[in-house]
Amino acid sequence: MHSKITWVLLADGQNCAVYSNEGVGKGLVPLPEFTARRSGPDSHDIASDRAGHRFGGAAKAGSGATLPRNDPHEFEEKRFVEAISEKINRAALENRFDRLIVAAPPRALGQVRQALSKAATGRVTAEVNKDLLKDSPEGIAEHLKEHLAA
Repeated sequence: MHSKITWVLLADGQNCAVYSNEGVGKGLVPLPEFTARRSGPDSHDIASDRAGHRFGGAAKAGSGATLPRNDPHEFEEKRFVEAISEKINRAALENRFDRLIVAAPPRALGQVRQALSKAATGRVTAEVNKDLLKDSPEGIAEHLKEHLAA
């Protein structure tokens, strides 16, 4: 019987890292092919963040800025998280891991949750609402000790 392989996915919408743990005492090993940083311009370089205006038609009181605000930065973050999740989905289909722990801030965690396939979601053993990307592998293992056999 082989030990269960646990992957830890850390994401924040701009960066991501995946670590593998192959059992008690094995620690967390980074998987470089899953480490990524979103490239591209900042929100203010993409477009204005002011709400749009509706022109024409009969004027009504308070009918100025009525179009919803579209944040290109949020859109790019979502696309980044979806691309990372697709890699995890593929790895789940290839049975590269048995368990998955996801740690991310709230918005990124929700985006990952939506983007993971059934195959990957079925392996999720814990979701942690915390940004651990800046922590060392030892610090990450400490934060996740109740979910991880490191």
